[in-house]
Amino acid sequence: MKFIQYNLAGKVVEQYSCDFDQLKANPIGEKVRVTMDNGKICVGFWDTFHGQGKVQTAEISQYDLDEKTSKLRSFNSIVTFVPTSRIVKLEAILHSNPRWGYGTD
Repeated sequence: MKFIQYNLAGKVVEQYSCDFDQLKANPIGEKVRVTMDNGKICVGFWDTFHGQGKVQTAEISQYDLDEKTSKLRSFNSIVTFVPTSRIVKLEAILHSNPRWGYGTD
């Protein structure tokens, strides 16, 4: 799997290839784009904590988000479950969780 992490300006902060269970960064709460081995792409916010045993399925949430202001319109969300064994690329944006406010970089 390829992991790429961007800052809010879109510059690559870190990238490397590894098995899912060898991720150095935990993108919990960050906006992600997941590419699966069949080419399907899922975009949302990473809701799966890894680090306590082997993770079989990742949860990606899509919030009722105003993309122009990066603020939540409501607390409604849709969750997509993605088998971690099928992820070929995981891209994450640092400080992108709308519940945290804006990041500094």
